[in-house]
Amino acid sequence: MAHASEIVNTKGHPFVGVCWPVTGSKGDTYTVEMTEYGFDCTCPAYRKCKHIKVVEERFCEILA
Repeated sequence: MAHASEIVNTKGHPFVGVCWPVTGSKGDTYTVEMTEYGFDCTCPAYRKCKHIKVVEERFCEILA
């Protein structure tokens, strides 16, 4: 399930379909993907997880 982003407008974004590996706090690696509707993560969380927030923060750093 995709979680909408308050930072990045993902609708029609050129990075839709791009996946980023994110290492969790226990060393597990999860994949965050940008979709037309926000970001999706392979971790078991049912809400917007910290892995998605890490990817969003990277966008903020690039745009700053």
